[in-house]
Amino acid sequence: MLPPPVVLHVPDAAFLHEEHFPGAPCVPGSCLMEAVRKAALQSFGRPVICMAQARFRRFVPPGSVCRLIWKLPPSAGPSPDTEGMPGCRRVGWQLAAALPEEDASGGRLAEGEVWLAPDSGEDICG
Repeated sequence: MLPPPVVLHVPDAAFLHEEHFPGAPCVPGSCLMEAVRKAALQSFGRPVICMAQARFRRFVPPGSVCRLIWKLPPSAGPSPDTEGMPGCRRVGWQLAAALPEEDASGGRLAEGEVWLAPDSGEDICG
């Protein structure tokens, strides 16, 4: 069973929006990926060892409230980054507007996959 969606609040005023992009600020993709990584650690209790297949569909403006939804990924072979690491768990994610009426396109702001470390507590990066 997957954890419930996570609500992400993007600060309205932050230094990172000033230069990204002047006149039309948006949240950098790297910041969104870090938010996904932290949410995965909190939701699943396992470190993220690989992030893959990230696609950004729309810009996320400052002050946005988004839902991070966990999904079971379609069946596929192992990620090259996790070969030889039994017990890793692959989870899909989708970032969407918090309220459907706030997003006329009907949905996805970004999506991708995370690979979670084995549940053994073993430090595989080590």
